[in-house]
Amino acid sequence: MLVFMGLMLWNIGTQMAAIHTIGKASRYELRAVPPDDPDALRFDGPLLDNEVDAMLPIVDHREGATRLRKARLVIDVDPFLAPADSYDDTREGNREIHLRGPAKAILISQAVHGVDVYLNGVWLDGFPRSTANDRFMWFRPIMVPLPVKLLRPQGPNHLVIEYTSWEPHLIFSPVYIGNVGAIAFITEVVDFIGGSLADASKAFCLLAGLFMVGIWAVNRQDDTFGLIGAVALLWATVYTLSLWVHIPAAWRDAWLWGFYVCTGALNALTILFVLRFIQEPLSRTMAVLVTLSSSTAALISPFLGSRGEVHLAHFWIWLMLPLQLWVMVRLALYARRTRNGPAILLLIHMSLAALLIFHDFLVMTHRIGPLSEASPGSILRLLGTPMYLTHLVLPPLLIVMARVHLLKYGESTQRVREANRILTESLRRRELELTLAYDRQSSLERREAAQEERERLYRELHDGIGSRLVTTLFSVRDGHLNAAQLEQSLLDLLQGVRGLVSSSPQREEREFQNILFDYCVNLDSLLSGKNFQLTYEVPEGAEFVLLDEGAKDLLRVVEETVANTLKYANATHISIEMQQTDTRMSLRISDNGQSGLAQSLPQRPAFGTSTGMGLTHMRERMQALGGTFDFQLTETGAVTQVDLPLVQAPTPTAALRRDSEAS
Repeated sequence: MLVFMGLMLWNIGTQMAAIHTIGKASRYELRAVPPDDPDALRFDGPLLDNEVDAMLPIVDHREGATRLRKARLVIDVDPFLAPADSYDDTREGNREIHLRGPAKAILISQAVHGVDVYLNGVWLDGFPRSTANDRFMWFRPIMVPLPVKLLRPQGPNHLVIEYTSWEPHLIFSPVYIGNVGAIAFITEVVDFIGGSLADASKAFCLLAGLFMVGIWAVNRQDDTFGLIGAVALLWATVYTLSLWVHIPAAWRDAWLWGFYVCTGALNALTILFVLRFIQEPLSRTMAVLVTLSSSTAALISPFLGSRGEVHLAHFWIWLMLPLQLWVMVRLALYARRTRNGPAILLLIHMSLAALLIFHDFLVMTHRIGPLSEASPGSILRLLGTPMYLTHLVLPPLLIVMARVHLLKYGESTQRVREANRILTESLRRRELELTLAYDRQSSLERREAAQEERERLYRELHDGIGSRLVTTLFSVRDGHLNAAQLEQSLLDLLQGVRGLVSSSPQREEREFQNILFDYCVNLDSLLSGKNFQLTYEVPEGAEFVLLDEGAKDLLRVVEETVANTLKYANATHISIEMQQTDTRMSLRISDNGQSGLAQSLPQRPAFGTSTGMGLTHMRERMQALGGTFDFQLTETGAVTQVDLPLVQAPTPTAALRRDSEAS
């Protein structure tokens, strides 16, 4: 690419060396178009300005009301012609028979206002010019070959160029003359730079802007894409308005106001983008200054009118320039402080864009003067041509702006990914911790379940099997059991042990009165004799069934109480009495043992010593059933009182409902 660009620049320089710049016009006249000439065909209106040997290019700033004006340049081209450039009848014969193409041509570098070109009074070429109803601004180069048959070998040869414009400032661009081939090549170069590339830049800005705005419309959380898209669309709009060829003459003021609005908005949004990139807030003072500087032209132009239009553009650009320089300085300081590559690249492109904007302004107003004769083969001669060059930097600038934001967006995405990675790692560790905690909790629960199972087995063995075993042993010792009864008692104990260790214990669904009665009958057969008496009273009627394990737990309380009496009290009589109402049941177990003696008396050695858990187990069983357990030692023996509610106590809500229904 660099080699190609080098060869292209060398070729342009070579062709530039082969052409000449027409430095002056022998006569310049500026006239107002009379009202009776709406097509601006005549050149006989009031004379506004004239000059002899006027130096080219000419920039005419005419203050006053907007009016249609016509300018004429008369140029003597004889100094740039050679004898072979014109047709010589004596040498070449009849010109009607011997045809020959032109050898020389002129190039009007920018036919801004439309143009008509005449050679020795004969019209050659041109662009449509402004009229009373139409406004034309072409900004295009035009190549006009000089026919050899119109050139006078002995002179004089006069080239007349006429412009017609509504603009208060007339721009007469540099005019080049040279061989047809060189002029044609330079024409294509100027048209490519000022026309084709400008159209491509506008199209690129338009498409890029729509794309960025579309991204912003999908994800409005980040408005930077919308900001870049607005900048691109405004660039495209500003250049479209600047290079717009034709509008009705009555629309000119609206067109100019729209241009001021878009240019001011572009200036403000560019400043906002740079500040957003360097992460600096826009202070209230700077916001006011940016707003005022960007909107000055749009606010003033409707009231200023055409009289001040000449100076408004010059004043406005100097008003916006300090803020642009300020934001460039902030960007430069940011790039220096952070050594950020995208920031440096953005600074370079914005600096280049600023230089080209400044160049376009100065060249269009010819403030820097033409560089026509800087060097015959220097391409710098084209810099004096009044054409826009800022568009050359627009696509790279937009690409850099988008790349800058995408890099920042990528950094944000990378930070999000890193945060997600850290979060994932934290979640993984947390899951591992939860797994370990779950394992520990499960282990504890298994231990607790095992401990509960051991305690259940202990209670069942102690209160049920143990109590029945004590009763059996007591009966055997006192000789109350024969072999058959002993065998049956042991079988019952074995069945009880099997039921205890069974994984699916049998549910007791008999009435509790029957369960207690069977127990008392069996106990009476085992214990009753001349030295021991058992009395029991189990009421009939109003039978009830205890759900779940209730009957077994209540029976275990009775068995443990009887076993304790046999082991520790040396009693000769036990009484078991059951009383029942519709809502409550009570059991009273009493004996005549030596319970009133000191607790330190020796126990029966055959039964060992007390573990101290019997009373605790009985109290826990009754609490689980919702009842109460009371054990009392008296002078005449021990009394165990058990009370159990048979119906659930009503809740306050249910009681209120019942009372309301009763009422």
